[in-house]
Amino acid sequence: MLKFDPYYFQCPCCQAWLEGRNLKSELVNEAILYSDGKILYDNLITTPQKMVLCPSCGHSFWVERPEEPFITTEKPPVAVYSWNTWRFYGVSFTNNQGKLALIKHYQYFLKKSSYEPKKEIYLRRLLWWAYNDLHRNFHYIRWKYLFNGFMSYGVWSAYRRMLLEGEKLFLKNLKDFNANLNRLLVLLEKHPEEQVDLELPEIHRELRQFETARAILDKASSRTHFTIEMIKRSKWKDSRVFMVTG
Repeated sequence: MLKFDPYYFQCPCCQAWLEGRNLKSELVNEAILYSDGKILYDNLITTPQKMVLCPSCGHSFWVERPEEPFITTEKPPVAVYSWNTWRFYGVSFTNNQGKLALIKHYQYFLKKSSYEPKKEIYLRRLLWWAYNDLHRNFHYIRWKYLFNGFMSYGVWSAYRRMLLEGEKLFLKNLKDFNANLNRLLVLLEKHPEEQVDLELPEIHRELRQFETARAILDKASSRTHFTIEMIKRSKWKDSRVFMVTG
């Protein structure tokens, strides 16, 4: 399980109070790593949410450093919006409509304003993950996950329908997905200090630039399960996000 320390902060526009949570410790039953870099702990993404949309007035603002005086660990003696009211903008991840809503939020933030490279990279990386959420865990559509008792028929059937619909939605939005990745690639090449390990070859692979991805991976100093799997999928011309561990 995960443990969090609560903190409280105000919207700079309407002064409404919001509750946030900082990861305190990782008592993890299961960690899942995906090839695009997204990590889930106990089915929760713990990447800090730095762009906030106020649930009171709808004003969007950036919270990068949870520190005094803007943020306090003392609960204020007034009404406070809970974490779930603003975390990931209140969208539901249990259906494709919620996943599309999250994509639209990130697109809105990126169109609304120009950001310094570090912030734009942060938002474009989250937009990348949001697009991939439409067909993340696509391997679960296989019959073996029903027959091996991994899921009941009802759960598997509903999840399978959602993933197949999500795949269609992903392909429908492929042009925008590629545009975001191409922009992210340019930013990361200009700012290598912001790169995450194996992020560049994964971007090339998901852009279907398989030879470029393999060329980068061939220069890797070591062969890990991750690099071997990425090389294998590049040879297969498979561009879909995949689970690395979990």
